[in-house]
Amino acid sequence: MKVHSPSTQRGAATLGIALMMVFAILLSVAFANRSVIFEAKTSANQYRAAQAFEAAEAGLDWAIAQLNRDAPIGDDCLPSSQATASPFRERGATVIEAACIESDGAWVCSCPASGAPQPVGAGSSALGFAIRLAPASQADLLQLTSIGCSNGTAPCLGSSGSNGARAQVQVLVGQLPGLDSPPSAALTVRGTPSFSSPSFVVRHADPRSGGITVHSGGNVDATPLQLTSSPGTPAAASVIGDDSALAQLSTQGLFASTFRMDKTAWQAQPTVRVVDCKSACDAALTQITHSPLMWLDGGLKLETPIVLGTAEHPVLLVVDGPVDIHANAVIHGVVYVMSPSWTDTAGASINGAVLVEGDLQATGATQINHSAALLQALHDHTGSYARVPGSWRDF
Repeated sequence: MKVHSPSTQRGAATLGIALMMVFAILLSVAFANRSVIFEAKTSANQYRAAQAFEAAEAGLDWAIAQLNRDAPIGDDCLPSSQATASPFRERGATVIEAACIESDGAWVCSCPASGAPQPVGAGSSALGFAIRLAPASQADLLQLTSIGCSNGTAPCLGSSGSNGARAQVQVLVGQLPGLDSPPSAALTVRGTPSFSSPSFVVRHADPRSGGITVHSGGNVDATPLQLTSSPGTPAAASVIGDDSALAQLSTQGLFASTFRMDKTAWQAQPTVRVVDCKSACDAALTQITHSPLMWLDGGLKLETPIVLGTAEHPVLLVVDGPVDIHANAVIHGVVYVMSPSWTDTAGASINGAVLVEGDLQATGATQINHSAALLQALHDHTGSYARVPGSWRDF
C-alpha cells in the first residue's frame, strides 16, 4: 500500500478560499438586494409625493375656476336650481371649504354650505384634494390653501390611517372687478351728446353720490332733456360739460379708466359671455341667467319686452355697436356703448348708469336712473379671480 506524504496532498486551502468567496458573494447579493428595496421604496415615496403635489396644484386651479363661475351649485359642486343653491364664492359666510376625489378621470366633489366636506368615496386609494378659502391679512384678498393626497381625501381632511403622501400649497387670490371705477354721473359721454327727443330722462337724486346727471367732454344742450338731481339742486347745475380731461381720453383710455384693463383683456375674462347681437338678441339674452358680464357683439338690438338683471344682481353690458330698442326694456346695471347711435322707440329704463365712449346721437324716451347701490354691487360681486403673482408657497 502506497502512503502519500502531506507534502503531496492538494486542495484543502482551495476549499477554504472558495467558501470565503461564496460568503462574500452572498454578502454582496444581500447588500445589493437591500439597495434595490431601498431604491424601490424611495421611488414609490417620490411617486406618491409627486401625486400629492400635483393634486394640491389641481385643487388651486379647481378652486379658482369655481370662483369664476356665477351659476349656483349644490353640495356636490354641480350646477343646481334648488332654492338652497348658491355660487361657489357664496358657499360660506367667511370661510369656504371643499374636497374632491378622482373617479374615472373626473373629480367627485363636496361643497357644503356648512359643515365639513364629505366627498363620496373618501378614503379610497384615488387621488384627492381639500381646499380652504379664507380672508387674507391683506384687504380684498383671499388666502387659498390646497392639500393634495395620493390616497383619497382622508389625510387631506385630517383623518388618520392612511399611508398616502400629503402635500400642501397656498396662494393669495385677488379679484379683478367687473366694474373697477363706478361712474359718478348717470350719463357719461366722452364726446358731444345730442338729443332729438324732449322725453329723454336722466335722474341722479342721491346727494351722497354727487347728484351729477350728465358728464360730457363736449358741450351739453340740456334744453331737450328732463333732468332730475338731488333735492335743492337746479337741473342745470347737475350737468358737467366741456370737460377737457374727459374729452382728451382716447376710447381705450375711457375703457381702461372704467374697467382697469383694455377691451381685449376684459372680453377674455372667464366670467364674460360674448353674445351675437348683430340682429335682435332678445332670446339669447333671456337665456343667460347667471352671467352678469356680457359683451354684445354688433350692438344692443331688442324687439320684445325684456328685463335684464335685478337690483340684487345687476348686469354690465359692453355694447360693441349701436343701441336699437323697439320694445319695453328694463336694464338693472351699466351699459357701456361704443357707437354714437342710440334709438329707443319704446321708452327703455336703465337703472344704474350709461357710458358712451364717443359722441352720442340719442332718439327716444329712454330713462336713465343713477343707482350707486347697483354700481357698488357690480364692483363688489362681479369680475374674475386670479392668483396674486409671487404669493405661491408650499410651506
